[in-house]
Amino acid sequence: MARININEFSGQAGGVAYRVNQVRTDPAVVKAAQDAWSDVRDASRSCSVLARETNAAWQRSRTTPPQSGAYHAGRPVTPAQDRPAYPAAS
Repeated sequence: MARININEFSGQAGGVAYRVNQVRTDPAVVKAAQDAWSDVRDASRSCSVLARETNAAWQRSRTTPPQSGAYHAGRPVTPAQDRPAYPAAS
């Protein structure tokens, strides 16, 4: 099994860390990161508004007022059919 040269490994790790720091502090990268975070915040707000409006529309579309206790849908629940129902032939 090959052995790891600790001195070479340390030198490479230090070089990579230096290069990563250079990229991280590059002005173009900093500006792009700030713009990206701004976009993420705006998207988060938009998604929150969408969720609230969807919930409000769902509540407005009920056909009967909500009953107390457990949640009940506007229409009574019917069991699923095993086979499709076809209209009677005339």
